[in-house]
Amino acid sequence: MSDAIGGRPLNVLVLMKFVRDPNQLQADADGHPDLARAPFRISTFDDNAIEAGLQLCAKHGGRVFGVSVTPGELPPRDVLLRAMAMGIEALYVIKDETKAAADPYRLAVALAAAARAVQAAEKIASWDLLIAGEASADQFNAQIGPRVAVALDVPAIAYATKLEIQQGRLIVNRVTEDRSETLETDLPALVTVGTEINQARIPTVLQVMGARNKPIREMALSDVPGFEPDALGHGASLRTTDVTAPPSSRKRIIIVGKTPAEMATNLLSLLGADGEVKL
Repeated sequence: MSDAIGGRPLNVLVLMKFVRDPNQLQADADGHPDLARAPFRISTFDDNAIEAGLQLCAKHGGRVFGVSVTPGELPPRDVLLRAMAMGIEALYVIKDETKAAADPYRLAVALAAAARAVQAAEKIASWDLLIAGEASADQFNAQIGPRVAVALDVPAIAYATKLEIQQGRLIVNRVTEDRSETLETDLPALVTVGTEINQARIPTVLQVMGARNKPIREMALSDVPGFEPDALGHGASLRTTDVTAPPSSRKRIIIVGKTPAEMATNLLSLLGADGEVKL
């Protein structure tokens, strides 16, 4: 293992979110998302954040911890175990039952307080690196990572496509709309990543079973030291008023014909009449 930070192992914290699977969302009769029918999953990009941390620790030595602030209903244990099975040392699930951290600013403050609480609980002198997905699958506002960095007073680099640690400094490659960049900063730091950075591992059944012996620690947000919602002002800075799906209905047209060729001709005629295809 290389001498990344003076010979000692890395301490990496992954900021995670568990969301309803957006690929399985369906609308109810009023056009609103029927969340109860969509299973929980690790949010898009957070798999990649975990993988990035694990790869760095495999190279330099160290441990990867996870923390998640979860409003309302907690994810099923099998979803939590999947994250543990990937290789996380311990997972801290912060229960936000009153939804005090319902907007990006408050959530970032809550995650920063949770990061300090996990650091104290695990007797870690300092986090070397914090990794977050570039955005969450449900809100996709891409604010949390940079806001947490501000709250923790550490440098932040977004949209990383490659991470390296050399002599105690973080080297990051990223691609923007018009250029490729290589950035360098001191540790500790925070980075956000997307799917371009790696292919997240899929835990085996044995790894999932072994993850049952790893600690998943639950804590109420109100018990997290340093998080004082009353000090953040009254009312959320961002509020979702409504989410609805556009109305749609099937035409329920039955294609008839005596032969497959005749049915294909009739189908093309209908598509041509609707402007779907040009004949």
